Amino acid sequence: MRFANLSGQAVAGLCALFASTFIAVTTEVAPVGLLIDLSQAFGISEGHAGLAVSAYALLVAVGAVPITIATARMDRKLLMLVCLAGYVACNLVAASAPSFLVLCIGRAIGGLAHAVLMSIVSAYAAYLVPERMTGRAISFVYGGTSLGSVLGVPGAAALGHFAGWRVALYVLAGLSVLLTVFIALCLPRVAAPAAGRTRLPSLRSPQAVRIFAVVVAVNAVFFFGHNLLYTYVSPLLLRHGLPERALSIALLVTGAVSVFGLWGAGQVVDRWPAAGLFGGGFAMLAGMALVDGHLLSGWATVAAVGVWCMGYAAIIPFVMSGAIRARATSADVAGAAINGSSNLGILLGSAVGGHLLSTLGFAVLCPAAVVTALVGILLAAFNPAAFPRTLPQGGPAEHADTTRPARESA
Repeated sequence: MRFANLSGQAVAGLCALFASTFIAVTTEVAPVGLLIDLSQAFGISEGHAGLAVSAYALLVAVGAVPITIATARMDRKLLMLVCLAGYVACNLVAASAPSFLVLCIGRAIGGLAHAVLMSIVSAYAAYLVPERMTGRAISFVYGGTSLGSVLGVPGAAALGHFAGWRVALYVLAGLSVLLTVFIALCLPRVAAPAAGRTRLPSLRSPQAVRIFAVVVAVNAVFFFGHNLLYTYVSPLLLRHGLPERALSIALLVTGAVSVFGLWGAGQVVDRWPAAGLFGGGFAMLAGMALVDGHLLSGWATVAAVGVWCMGYAAIIPFVMSGAIRARATSADVAGAAINGSSNLGILLGSAVGGHLLSTLGFAVLCPAAVVTALVGILLAAFNPAAFPRTLPQGGPAEHADTTRPARESA
């Protein structure tokens, strides 16, 4: 997205919203990189420690759509500030938790904040730019979720390795405080959408609803498959012979490689949705298959995880743009539905993965993740209307039904 024609306030606002979605997702996935530290600190199994991810995801999966609808008339800026305060509280409670139960309570606070924030940032993005740039602004802002998904885990792991897991969470809390102050000072106040603008998918357009449902389902399947295995990537790498001292570096490498998936998706998301989604899906599938068994060891396993994560990162922009392109609902509710289905996948993936790891081990967990990725690919392949081969020039977001809020009167 080009910033040359936007005001300084608009650019600062978009970057602040991008940072908000990055902090949101980084807070959500940070325990994955700290899993071994958490299990050792509280004397629990790694599968049990995965519940720190599940507790957060549960609140988002259950609350995203209903809370978005319930707050449809509320001031958007106030909601943003409340949500960011929720992230501060989440990370502070978790960082200082004397027990694993208290840590999960702190994580649940973050889940409630996440359920709201990830559904209202599109309204701010729409306000900050001219109408012809609305779709691209929304795509840019939601890019923070993609970056958080691929860099949050290795970043948290690196901080945890060098300074301890509590310090890593305190750093996240500090970043959330800084972002809260910046948004309080710099973002303009935005009126809530007019009554009736935020709505559930309408049965008046059954084709749009069906396409929307397919996109949401594909998103949930890929998130489930990814988190089924990636929640436990640290013990997986150790099992393949990677030294524990190299774990944080390995996760940083996989996160850095994943950025290429985001970059590649950005080149084709507005032109060839099917090719991009299938490319990401097959990269995921191949990387997961390579870490099964004892085919690879050490840093070769890290390379396979990098391929898998690069494919996963590439998928995220396609499902978000697909949900907007379906035109089944407003941008806020489309974002809430993707947000909810993503976290349903995270919740079930981390919980089911923990159970499989504790009872049957990686010998079953790895093939289960591969099969799930294949299901996501097939679901998209049999529904070409949801992910068409080509799109008109200008991309899907330009023609989407987005909710554009108005400036409040002074």
